[in-house]
Amino acid sequence: MNAEAKLPPIPKDSKIKQALGLGIGIWDYMEANQKKFGDTFTLTLPGQGPMVWSCNQALIKDVLRLKESQYDASLVQLPVDIGENNTVFLNEKQHQDARKLIIPSFNAKRLKDRAHVMHEIITRHVDGFRPGQEHNIPRLVGDMTLDVICFTLLNLTEGERKDRYKDLMLSWLLESCSDTMFTIGAMVGARGFRKFLHKRYRKQAAAGKMGNGKKGILPWKRAVDLKVQLAEMLREDIRAIRERNNEDEVHVLSVLARTKDADGRYLDEERIIAEATGLLIAGHETSAATSAWFFIWLQKNPRVVKKIRDEVEACIQEEGRYDAIKVSELPYLTACLNESQRLTPSAVGFIRWLREDTKLGDHYLPAGTAVLPNVYLTHRDPAIYGDDVLEYRPERWQEGKKYGPSEFLPFGGGARACVGMNQGRQQLKLIVAEFCRRVVWKTEFDDPNGPLPRSRMIGGQTEPEKGVMARVVSVAPYEVEAQSSAA
Repeated sequence: MNAEAKLPPIPKDSKIKQALGLGIGIWDYMEANQKKFGDTFTLTLPGQGPMVWSCNQALIKDVLRLKESQYDASLVQLPVDIGENNTVFLNEKQHQDARKLIIPSFNAKRLKDRAHVMHEIITRHVDGFRPGQEHNIPRLVGDMTLDVICFTLLNLTEGERKDRYKDLMLSWLLESCSDTMFTIGAMVGARGFRKFLHKRYRKQAAAGKMGNGKKGILPWKRAVDLKVQLAEMLREDIRAIRERNNEDEVHVLSVLARTKDADGRYLDEERIIAEATGLLIAGHETSAATSAWFFIWLQKNPRVVKKIRDEVEACIQEEGRYDAIKVSELPYLTACLNESQRLTPSAVGFIRWLREDTKLGDHYLPAGTAVLPNVYLTHRDPAIYGDDVLEYRPERWQEGKKYGPSEFLPFGGGARACVGMNQGRQQLKLIVAEFCRRVVWKTEFDDPNGPLPRSRMIGGQTEPEKGVMARVVSVAPYEVEAQSSAA
């Protein structure tokens, strides 16, 4: 280590207490450390190197400019077994090549092709709402998202196999992202725990032991069983896709299954399974968490709900029909999502593990340090967003000011920004458009001046501690779209 390289201030809390601070009340913990140490501070967790968190603009800009050779993505501390050869853990050329495999499935044309099916899926859910029903919004949106994932990943919208996939996906997600599993990861080191889980999965899968999918004495038993069962279904479909070899298929699993390397060989099945389960985690958990906070902001601001409804209805009248693509691109609806992701981002930060002593901003940090641009604190910086920084005001996004990549980064940034962010935002806007257009809700968050709920980490994303329970007051029929706003 270079003698000049040193860490920013570290809390006197024990490593375990620091780890717990990143669980329930993570936003409060970030604000408390900022108040005590300033914009840049260090946390030390069990089983891993130091983590430097910062909302300093000079430091964040330098992080976004880092070359891939300067950090090691394989050190990411995620305790969920998505496969060690998933894109998120790959470095340099391997990572660049992997992104080239995934990105075409989420380009503008693919998103436009999927928009109307997304809307149909959302409509089916809303049509099933009844007055008096109660829903936990992140779980409800997560359920909708799983239907979208089954379509995007597998080209399945109905049927027994789709239902089986959805059930396995949800069960595995909930088990793998449970408080128990994340607590174990925090206590022993998330990366080591993830590798342990992956070895258990590979050994069980190689032996053809599907398991019964029930809880056992060992806390990870059910998660491993469910991963083995889910992977077996994916493996069956990968082989069937290669047998068909239909170049007209555009769903993600088919594209990956038919991809060949430079030597003309198909990608390894485990590699494809890793990418599929990674997309599942990213798509489901991010959407569930983001929707929970977005919904709370809407309930607190009925004027915003009315403006969204008016904007959607005006679009319908102009087009003469419900155009899902046009709706997902509406400017005020987009501004509302931006403002929710600004104030209450689902990801508190994103991470780079330094391979060497590195100067970032005014800090010279030692090799082995994890650097995390602090998204939550950055988005609440009055120097960037003004004196009304804590106010939910979507109009700020329509006033001409452009926020740079170091100032607004809900999906990370640089060479490793989330590949599925455009699809995630598209489906969330379509969901919210229908919620505002067709449904009246009642929640405990209807008071504009009431406090936000406490935050907690679920599956690596930040959600309200106790969820967002909402009761359906009324549901308008789908056919209202054909009527004029005046009617």
